Amino acid sequence: MTEHGPAAWPPAPIKTERLVLREADARDRAAFIELFASPEVGTYVGGPRPRDELERAVPEVPGRRPGLFVIDLDGAMIGMITLDRRDAERPGHVRPDAGEA
Repeated sequence: MTEHGPAAWPPAPIKTERLVLREADARDRAAFIELFASPEVGTYVGGPRPRDELERAVPEVPGRRPGLFVIDLDGAMIGMITLDRRDAERPGHVRPDAGEA
């Protein structure tokens, strides 16, 4: 993979007309737990995790790593997005059947 060099992290929040992409902070912990415990969300990321396990494992300030953004709507986390570098031979978490009903 081609190295792109160091980048400052976190960047300033990225604002659109409706949403803000920002670094995670402590107020987002409950929303991270809710996301990863959700059976609906788990369908696309390997299954939901038990809430009690998440309560023990999720740090006070979750999601602090380069490439992870909280999706913020009116001051509340409504989701997250990650941007990761990958080699072309390693496509990531692609599931051809994920879009089928």
